Amino acid sequence: MEARGLDVTPGMIEKIRHLGDVDGVEILERILEDEQQHVLFGSEWFYQQCEQQQLAPEVTFKALILKYFKNHKPKGPFNIEMRLNAGFTANELAWLEDQ
Repeated sequence: MEARGLDVTPGMIEKIRHLGDVDGVEILERILEDEQQHVLFGSEWFYQQCEQQQLAPEVTFKALILKYFKNHKPKGPFNIEMRLNAGFTANELAWLEDQ
């Protein structure tokens, strides 16, 4: 769920920009940049843990999502570009988007 900020913050930035709040836009852009880096660190840690525990990352990703979302997937829309830059795979994102 940490990556949800990657999905919603760009829209928030546009709304704040439309209101003319330059400082608010700068703050949200900084938060978005930090969020992408934070999610990337989490992705790297996840893949490292999967390797150490000899788990298939994509299978494990799907199993954990279904476990913690009670057999559902989070609803989009998803910011594909930012999530890819933050370490998600194209297969993971395609699976998430396939409702």
